[in-house]
Parts: sequence; structure tokens; C-alpha cells
Amino acid sequence: MAIVSFAPGVMPGTDPSESARALEAELPAPHSPALPELPARGHAAGLMGRAAAMLPEMPTDLTSYGWRLASGPGSDARRASTLLRADVDALADVRGERLESGAAEASPPLTVFVLGPVSLCAALALPDGEKTLIDHGARRDVTESLADGVSELLARLRRTASPSQLRLVLLEPDHHRVRTGGVPTVSGYRSIRALPRDDARAMLGTVLAAVRAEGAAADEVLIDLGRAPEDEAVQDLLARSEARADGFVLPTTTMRPPDWERAAELTEAGARCAFSVLGAEDLGAQLLPEVSTLAERVAGPWQAMGMPLSSLDDLTLTAVGAEVVGRGGPVRGGLTRDGLARLSLVSALRTVTRVRDAAEALEDRRRQAS
Repeated sequence: MAIVSFAPGVMPGTDPSESARALEAELPAPHSPALPELPARGHAAGLMGRAAAMLPEMPTDLTSYGWRLASGPGSDARRASTLLRADVDALADVRGERLESGAAEASPPLTVFVLGPVSLCAALALPDGEKTLIDHGARRDVTESLADGVSELLARLRRTASPSQLRLVLLEPDHHRVRTGGVPTVSGYRSIRALPRDDARAMLGTVLAAVRAEGAAADEVLIDLGRAPEDEAVQDLLARSEARADGFVLPTTTMRPPDWERAAELTEAGARCAFSVLGAEDLGAQLLPEVSTLAERVAGPWQAMGMPLSSLDDLTLTAVGAEVVGRGGPVRGGLTRDGLARLSLVSALRTVTRVRDAAEALEDRRRQAS
């Protein structure tokens, strides 16, 4: 298989058709556009709003301290649902137009980003304001509802957008904090007790099993923890069962030698690795790194371990992941991803095409080494 890229999903502006059309044009097959996420339209259009829109039978509303479960859907929740439907319809229309005009011979792959259940429960509040994370029954209900909602979204995208491959990326930027007791209570004076490993594994397993089921059936599921996965995550999420991920999104700009060694082990074991190649400093810089620089962020450490470039035959590049680290310390995943939305459309597309070109340059080097 070739080294390819997929879009980060987050885009500037408020027009889903414009974003979808731009991504489809810049990322022809085998590269993968994404279902656009447009945070500039407000909280209802961001990652949390989209997650709230995928909780059937679990009404939510938006308060001064964020999204919470409610007795009935608020106006923001209804808007989130409306926007998500419009985004899917816009993508389907754009793909239909391209096929009818002969601009594309077939629909390219498609990548969809969804906030994972562990991080969702760390952000979503109960009606009284405390995090859903503290309540076992609420965690279970939210997880099961999210599993149904994501499955429904994937099934609808299969019907309307006809992707040649459907990739799901579960964003879990708070997974580590949840597992280590780093999520603060609503008061901020103490932290919520660490979620047991079995509970976190079961939550992700519920969603993974649902999206593997016939009908939704994601062709590939990647987990983005905002950091290189530790042994626990590898063991829990790559088990040989229906509730299994295919691999991880790995942040090249923050990985250390042991992380690269684990990436090599994952690749040799048949897992998929997607490398995010831009860091916080890159997003704020006047000029993006050169194509050769981005390609070297993967090729350099890989070869430093003694791994041949020819072994890089089944990986993917993307711009940013769930969380990157800048000079000032951790940058929350939502803020980093939303930073792409604050660029101009031209700058955002330049980012997408730069990563695409880096993937093609890396593929050329791999072929020459084979």
C-alpha cells in the first residue's frame, strides 16, 4: 500500500459546501478528505457540539460551564443536530456534483473525526454540573448512546457519500488525564478519582464494537490519544476481537525514542500508524515547514532505529492530532484543532496540501528504497 494523507477535518469558515469542495479537490484518491468540522459557526458546530448531536435519546443543552445532560434538548443541541445533518448533506451533494461533472471517476476515501467516549464523559456534565465521569450509570448510558449515534452517522455517510474507504478517528485527548485522576471537579478544588482501566477499556470497546457492526462498518478505526500510546492502550485497544482498533495517530513532534520503538513494533505487528507531522509552533508560524522537513519527521527517526524506509508501506500522514505540545506546555486538543479554523481558507488548504505532498515525497523515498 502507498503512503497517503488524510485531512484534519477542522476547517475555517461557515460554509460546509465550500469546505467539502475544497478538501475534495485538494485530496484526490488515494488521499482522504474528511467530513468538515466548522467551529466558526459556534459551539454547536465544534467537536463537543457534534458529539452532543450524536447522542440519541439523551438530550443535552449548553450552559455557561459547557455541555450537560438535560431533561430536554436545548436550542443549541437542536442546532448541533441540524448542523451535522447539513454537513453530511453538503458533502453528499459535493461528491455527487464531482461525479456528474466527470471531475472524479469515483468517490475517494473519507475520514470522520468523533470525540471518544472517555473524553466525552470527562467534558459532558450531569444536570447538576458535575462531570458525567463520576457516575457509572451515566457513563454507560452516554457511551451506549454515542455508539449508536456514531454508527448511524457512518451508515448515513456510506449511503450518501459512497466513500471507497471509510476511516473513523476517535479523538481521546483526555484519556490519559481520566486514567490518572487528572480531571478536575466542577469546583476546580479537587480532581475526579482515576477511572479504572477496565471501565475505560469497556467504554471504548462499546463504541468500537458498534462501528464494526454490519451497516456502519468502518473500514479502519484509529485512536488518537493526543500522545504516543503506552503499553496499556496498545494491549487494551488492539486485542483480537470485534472491539478492536486498527491503530493509533502518533504525534511526531513530541515523540521520543521509546515512542518510535513502539511505533515500529506496532507496524511490524500489523497495526496501522498515522503520524501527525505539525506542531503548535508550526501552526502559529508565518511559513509552514518544507515538504522535505515534514517527510524527514517520519523518515529520520525511523531510519535512526535501523528500520528500512521500505517498511513504511502502510502508514498515513495528517496535519495535527488530538493534542500537541508547544513551548508553553500542553495545548488542549480542542484549541489546537480549532486553531486550524482560525486560519484563512487559503492557509488551511496550504496546510492540507503540504502534508499531502509530504506523504507523496515519503512514498517516493520508500519506493526508491524497495
